[in-house]
Amino acid sequence: MTKTMLTKAAFEASRQFIETTARPLEIARFRHAFDGASVILVFDTLKSYQNPDGGFGHALEPDLRANDSSALCTSIAFQVLRSIQAKRDESLVSAGVAYLLQTLNIDKGSWRIIPSSAEQSPHAPWWNQSGREKEFDSFSLNPTAEILGYLYDYLGEAQSDILSLVSKQVISHLSALEKIEMHDLLCCFRLQQTKTLPEEIDRPIHQKLNQLIDVTISYDPAQWKEYGLRPLQVVDDPSSPFMHGREESVAANLEYEISSQNEDGSWTPTWSWGDAYPKDWILAYRDWSGVLTLEKLLLLERYHRIEGIV
Repeated sequence: MTKTMLTKAAFEASRQFIETTARPLEIARFRHAFDGASVILVFDTLKSYQNPDGGFGHALEPDLRANDSSALCTSIAFQVLRSIQAKRDESLVSAGVAYLLQTLNIDKGSWRIIPSSAEQSPHAPWWNQSGREKEFDSFSLNPTAEILGYLYDYLGEAQSDILSLVSKQVISHLSALEKIEMHDLLCCFRLQQTKTLPEEIDRPIHQKLNQLIDVTISYDPAQWKEYGLRPLQVVDDPSSPFMHGREESVAANLEYEISSQNEDGSWTPTWSWGDAYPKDWILAYRDWSGVLTLEKLLLLERYHRIEGIV
């Protein structure tokens, strides 16, 4: 079967879209990934999202327009830092780790995903906090599981008591689940990608995720036009440990992603804010379009599906 490729013309359309529409961060990441530009530009643009407390905010997660630091935005910053293989002694890393250690709820062994102050800034409806205080304060794998992975990367054994505490809570919570919300699964997935994760932590997480994936992923291509978890969000690399048995759905998803590129070279959100903050949603939509377009290109590159790029 012939594999569909993203053509050179389609790739150049995406380049043009990112260069003219995306945030400086996505432009820097694109240039680093595809043009060999210095990683320093990525550090410099990411730093603009970091606050004096070491945490990240300033709409790094486009649906949350608050300037205040949050565990959510800080976890996204560490996604970028991991992708460029940032070292422990980088100032962005050390300050970010310090923020995470300061904001950890020791009693619960977790992080509150966003601060209560975020209610005062434009945001997507799912970040409304009115009447949901307990939900935001209760234990959640999103983003605690993901953050745990970054601490294993950048703390080592320097804070083994913290790592042990959060690991125990994550495994306990995950093990009790019969189904899992897609964002919780993705955070556990990023934890499982941590190369420094001890075997005794990695093994039960991998086994449980393998059980939960098939009840969380949307395998029907007709559903991919809507918001939901697609196969490639989990099996995001040809060497993924979750590939076995999902080869056909991954192949179909690759075909879909290539075919769903817009004429201007972009991929755009499948969600909206409804009637909430219409002017701010325009900004968020634009930001997300840049993020999603870069993510699709990086994904297709990993699967060797971009014409002319080996």
